Amino acid sequence: MNMPDLSVLIQMAEFYDVEVKEILDGERKSEIMDKELKETLSKVADYNKLEKEKVTKAGNVAFGLTFVVCTVVIVIQLLIAANLSVVVGETVVLLVGGVAYIGVMTYNGVWETGSRFKSTPFIDMLIAVICAGAFAIVLAICYIRLGATMPQAVHSALIFFVGIAIVGFGVLRTLAYLSHRKKSRKNQEKK
Repeated sequence: MNMPDLSVLIQMAEFYDVEVKEILDGERKSEIMDKELKETLSKVADYNKLEKEKVTKAGNVAFGLTFVVCTVVIVIQLLIAANLSVVVGETVVLLVGGVAYIGVMTYNGVWETGSRFKSTPFIDMLIAVICAGAFAIVLAICYIRLGATMPQAVHSALIFFVGIAIVGFGVLRTLAYLSHRKKSRKNQEKK
């Protein structure tokens, strides 16, 4: 048997002008909803919401740390081996996992919930530039280890940096927009 969230039960009781107990019992009574019961259930619903947000934040932090550790390990392998074929499989798995996780978070409208930072154009640009810069440096090192000249490696790394920074910024802004839109829809449905 599935039960809706307590906040939904409270909203249903208010809408139909019945007690929550009447909804749970499945029978109609002529009394007005007990104010104390309503307040208690409201507090429980608020607590339930806070707990869900804590779990979401913990999940985001855990995923973020795992993603960063995996990325660092892949970069170290790439620098040591100087062979892209060594890390192709791991990179594909990391990317697919990251895209799936981001998709689920965006679909549920909680993309920004697990972060201490509010997604703004400046923050998103900063994140995109830092990540693109780090990967551009690694790319330049790999190119040099593979025999490219310094100017060739720097030129390729700069092109990569600009492209990845632009794409990363676009992706982060799109995710923030989609998450905000989904959250707005959920809030409108609750009203």
